[in-house]
Amino acid sequence: MQSKSRYCSRLFFPVFFLLSLLLLLNKVQANNNENTVNIPYSHLSATIDGNLDDPIWRQARTISLDTVNWPWNNQESPVTTTAKIIENGEFIFISFLAHDPHPEHIKAFLGDRDSRWDDDIVGIKLDTYNNRRLNYEFFVNPFGVQMDSIKNVMKGTANDSWNGIWDSFGKLTSQGFQVEIALPYRMLNFDDSKQTKTWAFELVRLYPRDTALRISHIPIDRDNDCWLCQAPEISGFSNAETGKNLMLTPTLVANRSEERDIYQPQSDWQSDNDLDAGLDLRWGINANTLLNVTLNPDFSTVESDAGQLSVNKTYSLFYDEKRPFFLDNADYFASQYDLVYTRNIADPDYGAKLTGTKNNHNYGMFITNDTETNFIVPGNTGSEIASLNKKSHSAAFKYRYDFNDDFSIGAISTLRTADSYHNYLLGVDSKYRIDESNTVSGQVLNSATQYPDDLFRDFCFSDNAADCTNKTATSCTFGNCSYSEQVHRTQQQGEFTGSALKANYEHKSEDWHLVAEHQRINKNFRADLGYMPKVDYRSERILVDRLFYGQPESLWSEMKISGQWQINHNQKGELLERSLHSSFSIDGPMQSNFEASFDYASKVGLRHNESSLAIDNNTSLFNEKLLTLYGGAQLTNAVFAEAELKFGDKIDYRNNRLGDYRELFSGISYNINRHLQADIYYTDSELTADGANVYQAKLTELRVSYQFDVHSYLKLNLVYSDVDINTANYPYAEVSNTNKNLSSQLIYAYKLNPQTVFYLGYSDNSYQDDYLNSLERDQRTFFTKVSYAWMP
Repeated sequence: MQSKSRYCSRLFFPVFFLLSLLLLLNKVQANNNENTVNIPYSHLSATIDGNLDDPIWRQARTISLDTVNWPWNNQESPVTTTAKIIENGEFIFISFLAHDPHPEHIKAFLGDRDSRWDDDIVGIKLDTYNNRRLNYEFFVNPFGVQMDSIKNVMKGTANDSWNGIWDSFGKLTSQGFQVEIALPYRMLNFDDSKQTKTWAFELVRLYPRDTALRISHIPIDRDNDCWLCQAPEISGFSNAETGKNLMLTPTLVANRSEERDIYQPQSDWQSDNDLDAGLDLRWGINANTLLNVTLNPDFSTVESDAGQLSVNKTYSLFYDEKRPFFLDNADYFASQYDLVYTRNIADPDYGAKLTGTKNNHNYGMFITNDTETNFIVPGNTGSEIASLNKKSHSAAFKYRYDFNDDFSIGAISTLRTADSYHNYLLGVDSKYRIDESNTVSGQVLNSATQYPDDLFRDFCFSDNAADCTNKTATSCTFGNCSYSEQVHRTQQQGEFTGSALKANYEHKSEDWHLVAEHQRINKNFRADLGYMPKVDYRSERILVDRLFYGQPESLWSEMKISGQWQINHNQKGELLERSLHSSFSIDGPMQSNFEASFDYASKVGLRHNESSLAIDNNTSLFNEKLLTLYGGAQLTNAVFAEAELKFGDKIDYRNNRLGDYRELFSGISYNINRHLQADIYYTDSELTADGANVYQAKLTELRVSYQFDVHSYLKLNLVYSDVDINTANYPYAEVSNTNKNLSSQLIYAYKLNPQTVFYLGYSDNSYQDDYLNSLERDQRTFFTKVSYAWMP
């Protein structure tokens, strides 16, 4: 049966692509955009002050936003919105006049960039290559707070960490609010091979009241999953010039870091003063090609990551990228697997990146020299992080060719190299849009890896390495083992190779969403530059969503019933997990959302004998049953509250048994006034087994910000975790009963634009375990950062 299963799996992918090609050859192409809007040109300019009284606006093209295309199905808008658009060869100017019959209900607060997506906002979406793959999104709230992102249609995700340099201003009026926007051509990527340029665009107003309405100048066919494909075209830009498109950003970072040994009474602080200068270069070689270079960069994220609980987790946590060098044109490296997870690159001393688009060709490549080498060692029951005390080079290359708006094929390659270590990856991927509602996609990957001979020692719990070799570990039984699964995964002699593949069919229409997916990841496959914590893994998944929509006068706007079936095996065909998921969700008044879901899963726990990677007869199969209830609502313009409760049967992974699990999450975001905002989040999870408590874990986050204006703020971030473990009911692991951690951070920031910034801050960390009577501060840092974007 295993042989037949492997044969079917290998056959599936070629048949899948052959079917796609046949469908492509037989498809009759349709013109999605019959109406083209001509954008006027003027030699004038506009002062971006929100007043809309500059003479240039009298020459602009006027467009009315009068259609609600979500959640209402292309109904007439209840409010009037007028946009004007014009260009002068250097900037695209857009203005919005947003009327409101009840201006006192307008939701608008000052905030940091990209923080006010839930406010009243207006903006434009631009696909400057008109290939319906990526689009820029530029939005502004009534106070001029900017939100921008790049939407990747191929992945269905938006990267709002990307920040462009553009100008905007917003102001409240007695009749609503009005906004002015100036988008410089030097910030955009576009094809300048033709004098007259044609782009896809959409003008949007988000109107959050009892129901959050999406208002546009075009209707949207919900049976067509590609909304960008339905965007009309805007033509003109004959005088568009990118200029020198050169930006130099020198950076100066100074910090004083202090540490002490909190287990030694009266221990002195050991300090380290550091002053670093760096330089970033962003050069648009031409309108199609962008070069980024960074020397001795400051790769700090400045603001701390959101808190996460790691207790009873078997796989490595995921953190978002925040560093500008990696964010610029990051979507050029996107594929169906997460193969470029740049948080793996910890502390590079230089980096270079080239991205571009020419006709139907899209490409991106980067290389960095990292002073550290960190990567995930994957498995099929858990993963861990490996750290080599060695410098390494990391590089990635991605190429995509678009045959037309519906069919593309690409290639990707990544590498990481260090002394006695390397990981090379090469693969191809493709996506084909059969029609407006149906899409097939797939990816095939191969890797070649070599680990240092002694890497397995990092995952060995014994000081004697012989205890962690396969030959001497045969007596290792559950609860008395000297190593984890990662000892097996890293004990490889010389170079080893592996493969991975994914094939996916998706149907997305107004009423139905269907997904059928197959993936297989070989036990020797590695993607050390990516985030792929699972190997020795094969999965089949089917998802069905049924959607219902209310009318404008209904109390609810959207309702969804979902079901998902998934089964996972290892490479040998041994069962890892079989699961069923069902859920019901509804969007109601006060922008509320309620969701109830039930998960039933048969999963394996820990291996009884860690000397073998076998699953059958070496693991116990547990039946998890988990009910989740979630509710969130915009209680007032200033207050959003949410809560989630999970309870049921869940595996205690550290002790290989089934326990009773409960987790409560609650959060509230309160805009105290136009300037001051406080967010507090609290998570309390508890597991009991064999009639006694196993652990109770609490995580509290408090984030308070005072926004002086659109350019400057003061922020206080506190993250406190408290994990109490019942050591008497922890038979298979030696752990501390008390595990408390408190991190704090105070930052003042002034941002003239995303690259011209000034930071002044302080952060510290305190810890407590069984050997300490109270929280003891073991780290503290004082830092400042100054950078200036010079654009000749």
